[in-house]
Amino acid sequence: MLKLQEKTLGPEHPITLGTRPGLAKALADQGKYSEAEPEYRLVIELQEKLLGPEHPDTLETCFNLAVCLRSESQIQEASAFARRAADGARKVLGPEHPDTKKYDQLYQELVAKGG
Repeated sequence: MLKLQEKTLGPEHPITLGTRPGLAKALADQGKYSEAEPEYRLVIELQEKLLGPEHPDTLETCFNLAVCLRSESQIQEASAFARRAADGARKVLGPEHPDTKKYDQLYQELVAKGG
């Protein structure tokens, strides 16, 4: 489906961009972290370009990449993406928003692991 969307709509079309994070998440949920990681990175790149670096969707993808990287034992980089998500959400959504709390919790867990 994604390949068809890319071909007919283009990689930057909102529908295509809406499909891509789901693919990355599905791969991560199956434990295919090495396949999910580059997909998350591409999604972040496209979201930053099309939505902006502090858009809630971009921040959610940063969080998901942090979770993926944690699963690959890449604690330092996971921590950086979790912090980016937490800081951005605090600014855009506010400190009491559930996503802000979720992102911050992951960041704190990663810091405790040396990240």
